[in-house]
Amino acid sequence: MKNTFKRLNFLVLSLVVAIGFSACMKDDIEVYDYQKFLDLEAPILEAYVESEPGLEGAVKDSSGIWYKIIEPGLQDTVDNPDYYRYNINNQNAIEAPRLRVNYEGKLVTSGVVFDEAEMEAGKYLSLGRVISGWQIAFLPKQIKDKQGNVRNVGGLTDIGLQKGAKIRFVLPSPYGYQNVAQGSIPANSPLDFYIEVLEVKPPAAPSLN
Repeated sequence: MKNTFKRLNFLVLSLVVAIGFSACMKDDIEVYDYQKFLDLEAPILEAYVESEPGLEGAVKDSSGIWYKIIEPGLQDTVDNPDYYRYNINNQNAIEAPRLRVNYEGKLVTSGVVFDEAEMEAGKYLSLGRVISGWQIAFLPKQIKDKQGNVRNVGGLTDIGLQKGAKIRFVLPSPYGYQNVAQGSIPANSPLDFYIEVLEVKPPAAPSLN
């Protein structure tokens, strides 16, 4: 999203948020406690979803992300050139497709819009270079690896977001920028996104790692 989203180095196959480190006053290292923030922000997100217009009928995923599918997008997966099949490559990593999207992101705590893209051509991104909350939103629940084994990768939908999908999701800060401020986004900020998927295409180069 513009140049604010940085690539996150974490194992998406298990959808475990990377442990972040920050220096303490002394020489100690403090481990980022993502479960602590999931628990702290859970009631904030629930109250927000209950009161925010447009989120009626949103459901809570086991990850702690609330989401609402506004338009399901492409569902006909048979011989359809616009359908993208999410894959695991030969290095056992999830391939990161190229995305073309319009979106809006705002802060849950204030409702302030911090980033948006709304244009006919859309914004071009790679799924490997966005925050983990976006990755969870786009990925399917399961992916078959090269050996035909089914891997649970923890996405929100059965086939992953496809062309034509419109989704709104509210994510706790562990799936955003955690305890690091990013531009106008304060540290430990839960975020609210609306995304229109214009296109999902195979990656130019594979892997989310």
